Amino acid sequence: MLELYVKDGCPYCEKQLKALKEEGTDYKLYNVSSDPEALKKAKNELKVNKVPILVENGEVKSVGFGGGG
Repeated sequence: MLELYVKDGCPYCEKQLKALKEEGTDYKLYNVSSDPEALKKAKNELKVNKVPILVENGEVKSVGFGGGG
């Protein structure tokens, strides 16, 4: 299953969420604004400092959306 890391107020996160919904893709959502463990994982394990972050099978699939993020 995909994992998606987002933050509050991020327009690129909203676009990524919309695209996944339109595709009918299942994912687990993590909000780094309200979940300190998700923020820690994004920075320390995934080594990514911007959102949205799409992760598949523990590997970062994409960072940002449509060239932004």
